[in-house]
Amino acid sequence: MKRLRLFLDTELSANNKVQAIGSLAVPVLRYSFGIVNWHQEELQKLDRKTSKLLTIHGKHHPKADVDRLYVPRNQRGRGLMQLEAAHAVEITKLVEYVDRKVDPLIQVVRTHQHNTDSAVLQTVRCLKTEVQTKTKKNEGQHSGENKGRWHGKRMHGQLPSSLDEELVDIEQSYRWLKSGKTKGETESKIMAAQDQAISKNYFKNKILKEESESQCRLCKKHEEIIDHLTSGCPILAKNEYLMRNDKICTRLHYSICRSLGTETTDKWYTHMPSQCMKREMSQCCGIKQYTQTEKLQQIGQI
Repeated sequence: MKRLRLFLDTELSANNKVQAIGSLAVPVLRYSFGIVNWHQEELQKLDRKTSKLLTIHGKHHPKADVDRLYVPRNQRGRGLMQLEAAHAVEITKLVEYVDRKVDPLIQVVRTHQHNTDSAVLQTVRCLKTEVQTKTKKNEGQHSGENKGRWHGKRMHGQLPSSLDEELVDIEQSYRWLKSGKTKGETESKIMAAQDQAISKNYFKNKILKEESESQCRLCKKHEEIIDHLTSGCPILAKNEYLMRNDKICTRLHYSICRSLGTETTDKWYTHMPSQCMKREMSQCCGIKQYTQTEKLQQIGQI
């Protein structure tokens, strides 16, 4: 928990924080898996404390889906390592190692266990067999089960269930999540919006059962859901949607200018496109400028 708090207080990006937790905080417990008798309830309690700390530090929205935290980033999740799943993997690997390893000391221990009628050792062997059978299943399916629970939820699973692979390039649409260069606070807000967990009139009326209208507070015509606020409100279309589209085009124009060697600002969001840059850009591309007479001559030759 100390290491987890230290990483959450840093200025690392969202993906780097998740990797730091998985490589520097979780191994503190993973070294004890198979040696210390951890109960599933204890691991589940630690997972809950982890998600609680993420919420306190603004890295996870309190209403967002928890199962999505443990789905890999290439599958549209957050990529956090679940302690229960890590315990299952470690126990499986340890049992397989002991059974496969040819070592005199391990042979002595194995022979001693088979020849001893101690109730404690019998219990340990039964637990190992039970855990091994259970964890072999979980090792390959734990991530898929988290993803299945996330997709199956009525509210949180609306976005993944509505994506049409024929109309949407899912890999490119979630490229920002896989790269993980955004801040943890920004990523958590985007995730909450995708999970339909943002507090809106429709959410308050239908989910929380509050005495409030479910209509949009701006246009008063449609249900106030996330999809309506992001792309369907006629009031927001006059200014906010237009400003958003202009920012997208500014980013594209900035990238084109940078690739052609045209002088620009250091940051794309401070870039102000000029009204006309045809001559400079055509010269950089090696396109010849023809006069009106030369154009007519070219047409006559054709």
